[in-house]
Amino acid sequence: MRKVKLSLSLPFMLMLWLAFTACDNSFVNEDDVDTIGGEDGVPAGFTKLEGEVSGNLGPDRNYWVTADLFIKQGQSLTILEGTNIIIDGSGRPGRSPEINVAGSLYSYGTADKPVYIGVEEDKRKVENIFRGFWGGIIGTDTAEDMVFEYTTIEFAGAPAESGSSIVAEGEIDEGEPRYAVYMVNPEGNFIMWHSRIAYTKDDAIRLNGAKTLIAYSEFAFNGETGGESVNTKSGVVGDFCYNVFYSIGTNGLKAANSKGRQPQCNNNYYNNTIVGSGWRRSQAGRGGSLNYENGARGESFNNLVAESRYGLRLFPPDDEPDMANMKWGNHFYFGSHAEMVEGFHPNNGIIGQNIPGYENIVIPSTDVFGAVGENDPKFVGYTVGTYTPANYRAVSDAKFVNNLHEMFKLQADSPALSGGNTNFSPIFTEYVVNGKTYSTPLPSSFIGAVGAN
Repeated sequence: MRKVKLSLSLPFMLMLWLAFTACDNSFVNEDDVDTIGGEDGVPAGFTKLEGEVSGNLGPDRNYWVTADLFIKQGQSLTILEGTNIIIDGSGRPGRSPEINVAGSLYSYGTADKPVYIGVEEDKRKVENIFRGFWGGIIGTDTAEDMVFEYTTIEFAGAPAESGSSIVAEGEIDEGEPRYAVYMVNPEGNFIMWHSRIAYTKDDAIRLNGAKTLIAYSEFAFNGETGGESVNTKSGVVGDFCYNVFYSIGTNGLKAANSKGRQPQCNNNYYNNTIVGSGWRRSQAGRGGSLNYENGARGESFNNLVAESRYGLRLFPPDDEPDMANMKWGNHFYFGSHAEMVEGFHPNNGIIGQNIPGYENIVIPSTDVFGAVGENDPKFVGYTVGTYTPANYRAVSDAKFVNNLHEMFKLQADSPALSGGNTNFSPIFTEYVVNGKTYSTPLPSSFIGAVGAN
């Protein structure tokens, strides 16, 4: 009979307290859970979930998912504050449930009572960071809305199975890792607000269509040997700002106008912080931080990139972004190793490379960059120079990381506290979804996702 230790394991409770310190909330209510197994292998204090679901889950309830969940077309599921959804998956075919969304999913955690969607205590180990125990939240082409407020999603990325809609659509093949979150409807809405996706086998988020706002969110250890935190294709229009990305396999944010959908992929990336990313991408010449290619467009300003493989990369000719509609500048770069510095303006991109036909694409005078060790951004809770590129490639940095917005605040004398561009506007001033209004944050004069302490 399965046992869980959620109420009695002090190290685990401490670890999850740290994960939600900004919310000042523990993982579960200790009064709700004990160590005695319940019926059907479901621990006491949990409600078993499988099959079709709609209506509300929670608040302040614990659910144990034993098989795929299905939100049918025209229906919706709302996850309320303080709710914990444990996916009982092994990472193997037939034993890796997914949440399949053909309708709408609303996860409404709060700062004090976030929502958790992930795995049980015994699986939350550093050696399992890229294991991929469950199949992720997979939207079909009829999915209308996906909203995540104050929600943590962990340990997704199990291999796709033959019956999965993501395989039927042709996005990935059977046996390939699923994404933590996937959406494929240009008429739909996607909101991620003060949320977190960590420890995924491949992409944290893949969007093949949606009006999108991703703001004030955190991404950590997405992609084992490749994969982005947020990978968008045609049909995705929106704003991506005030997010922190740490140790991402390839890019934090990537846009490409592939897949042939309308409207054109148009993404604004501003005031994000990306640290220690791009090193695990096994393919040569790929990965780093911010990437536009294949006819995508957008504006990219005020992003802080430290210790990463590349800075902003505009893909070279024959697969370049929509250069006539691209604007960028005011980026802050830091590297403690020569290979990091060499990639500030990648030689396999367009910026500053004097490519025939693109000689006018010079390095912006507003970018801040220098030699090895110059322009230390002076983070409050992170010491630059801890890892070399070889360390990152060997995954020597693997660890649980929490509260990235606190970690990457800037000290009072940080050179990144000024130099930001505020003379541009978000694509949408607000997003209205399911009766809630999300006002898009405006750009800041500081660079990066977080200002001074």
